[in-house]
Amino acid sequence: MKARATKVSISLPLFAGLLFLFGGCSDNGTNPDDSHHEHDVEAWLWAFDDDNGTVTIHDTHDGVAETTYTASAFPMMHCFTAGPAMTPTLWMAKSSTAYGFTTGFDLSHGDHAHKETPLPYATISTGVNPVHMGSSPSGDTISFANDGDQSVSIIDVAAKKVVATVTHGSGHSSALLTGENLITHAATGSGDTWAKVIDIAKDSVLDSVTIGSGAHGDAYYEAGKKAFVACADGLYIIDAATKSVEGSLAYTEPGRTNFLYHGHGGSHAVGLHKTESGTSDKLLLLDMQNESLEYLTISGASLTWNVMTGQFALSSDGGVAVISDNTASKIYHITLATKTITTLLAPAGGCAVATNADGTFVWALNGNTVSMIHAEENAVEHSFSVNSATDWIYVTSVSLDVVH
Repeated sequence: MKARATKVSISLPLFAGLLFLFGGCSDNGTNPDDSHHEHDVEAWLWAFDDDNGTVTIHDTHDGVAETTYTASAFPMMHCFTAGPAMTPTLWMAKSSTAYGFTTGFDLSHGDHAHKETPLPYATISTGVNPVHMGSSPSGDTISFANDGDQSVSIIDVAAKKVVATVTHGSGHSSALLTGENLITHAATGSGDTWAKVIDIAKDSVLDSVTIGSGAHGDAYYEAGKKAFVACADGLYIIDAATKSVEGSLAYTEPGRTNFLYHGHGGSHAVGLHKTESGTSDKLLLLDMQNESLEYLTISGASLTWNVMTGQFALSSDGGVAVISDNTASKIYHITLATKTITTLLAPAGGCAVATNADGTFVWALNGNTVSMIHAEENAVEHSFSVNSATDWIYVTSVSLDVVH
């Protein structure tokens, strides 16, 4: 039987490493057994069981559960992908431990990738209660802000170890890496209004600036060297080069943004909108290049900012956002550049979702069943079973032809 070769993409929700490709070998063709799929995608689906601290990895091609590992992720922040370049890794943390896994693709073959079962990459002790997390623009370094001891653990991905511990965090801080420096801020509920630019190597404060109170949620735009921090009254812009506050963008709707999600290299970030009622029909769209914000209104939608069970996903290129309705059996697929909103039929209201890099496919969890939806056709390609205790899902894949 010939090896299978399929065009797919890597799913990176918040932060992503740059993937540099060298070398190569021949493409071995297409598996004729794939003909029963109208559309095919090579990817791994990660099914997280928070109660038992495990993750089961399924091949999305046929739904087969390949393996189960011990790993825990903080329910609000879940996980993200970083380097190294040839073998990207998936990271998560909870309690005082960070877990890293290979994403299931070897990228050292030039114009294509080899698909292989994801493996444990590293288990690393962090500070106490890591919550927020971040990645450097290159993906070589990742960070976990530890609420329990107000520190930030800096991990060298290739070295598989903590290489620095920053002591200038807070009881609920960001972990925003800008390269050699780190941006932290005051604890969300403290009423304090400071943000600090930290020299990681020296664990010293380069500058302390004033932002709004209630800081929670951030994004970094590498092309402009600008950090955006969501506060109670708006988004504050910190110039990482000058280490100063450039200005702020006031919210124009009641409520506030509590999380910002962005794909690596993208110029847009999506904010989940928090209101007194707990739900909204709006998402905030931040244009980081032009430093402007607007709201996307989804008529009749009930959207939650509290996505502890995975109701939101962003494509790794930052171009497509996917969010499930809190009550109705609907998933909203949003192309950010054109602000095009497509309503997909969902298996249930408030279901956990995942997507691939360009947002062409969406996976939706309902009980012990995952449905793979082709977004353009609004059609379920196929479904498969997962552990009934699964709380949320995630997908990894690559932007290359894939050979088995």
